[in-house]
Amino acid sequence: MTDQRAAFPDCHRCGYFRSGRPRDCLACVCRELDRPGAGACPVCSQRLGSDGRCPNELCRSPRRRIGKIHAIGYQSGPLRRSINSYKYRGTRSWSVLFGRLLLAWLDENMAADPPGLIVVNPSLVGPGGQDFAHTEAVLAEAALQDAAGRWPFDDPGRPAIVKTRATLRSADAQAWAKRASGAELREALVVPDPARTVGRYVLVYDDICTTGTQLDAIAGCLLDQGGASRVDAVILGRAPWRGAAAAGRARVVRPAL
Repeated sequence: MTDQRAAFPDCHRCGYFRSGRPRDCLACVCRELDRPGAGACPVCSQRLGSDGRCPNELCRSPRRRIGKIHAIGYQSGPLRRSINSYKYRGTRSWSVLFGRLLLAWLDENMAADPPGLIVVNPSLVGPGGQDFAHTEAVLAEAALQDAAGRWPFDDPGRPAIVKTRATLRSADAQAWAKRASGAELREALVVPDPARTVGRYVLVYDDICTTGTQLDAIAGCLLDQGGASRVDAVILGRAPWRGAAAAGRARVVRPAL
């Protein structure tokens, strides 16, 4: 790739936008991507506080169902703008790049411990729900570009987990609202065919995570209804904690998970 390449986030002008290799796109994006490192929580990928502790109470909850929340990057800078453009401003072609990033991340990180099934935080399109199935579109792009069929992506025609009704929105909500949203989501989730998940290590893809309560609800459903042996998640953008004041509130407010 030479002069036809445009650097992230100017991907739509790149000569390889539709045909680039996942590992090359990840390498390009990483020049602008803030990725979790040694100073990140080993459970949820959040930045550790100055005291060396994660400000996210979910990580210490004895009722936590999700195993580990991996993050491709932090939701900041160009990645944040790209996700917002994809979800809220109609630039749906970002699913091509996001699917490629997911596929490259899987190749880079999960070869030694591959999941038995890769699903999404399910969308509900329509009144009270999303404008389009944004997580499913990213997973479909990743599956399309996985020419070797190496990764067990969920079948969009018969998803392993579905959302049956609209629930409270959690984006940009305060911690208490996110807990309420997570509890309501748990009641709205169904595993139609447990035979597809029973005994399997399931990896859940989502675009953004702040507290992880929604992912914890999904893990609970997959474990209880679906009989999964283990549930982890991978996030495109991990929302950074919003300052010391937010971290202080998180240490004293315990989620009802």
